[in-house]
Amino acid sequence: VLLTVGAARGNRTGTGVDPRVRRAQELIAADPGAPHTVRSLAAEVSLSPSRFAHLFTRQLGRSPMRELRESRLNHAARLLESTDLSVERVAAVSGFASPFHFNRVFRARYGTPPGAYRTTGPKVGT
Repeated sequence: VLLTVGAARGNRTGTGVDPRVRRAQELIAADPGAPHTVRSLAAEVSLSPSRFAHLFTRQLGRSPMRELRESRLNHAARLLESTDLSVERVAAVSGFASPFHFNRVFRARYGTPPGAYRTTGPKVGT
């Protein structure tokens, strides 16, 4: 009985985060520009989409899609800092389908539009 309960809960790493959640985080971090969805990430870690989303959110305090958006924004910021790709190209390779949406969420996260961020760099505290 104890083995069954342990297997149902999933094996946890020393950090207390389920290895399937950790694997999904690794997938997002490895390629934030990929067309990840809750369904595709759940399939990668052998969970149903609803169970995956619930487990991820419960363990990390943020949804898988919020994690993905933050990872994409961080990736975009690094590209703006280190390349001379156009803002539109940075948006596309970072996984944002719409440059307008990218501009809006980037400004909300970093307090400046992407083009200005490139010339001024990160603000203190971001």
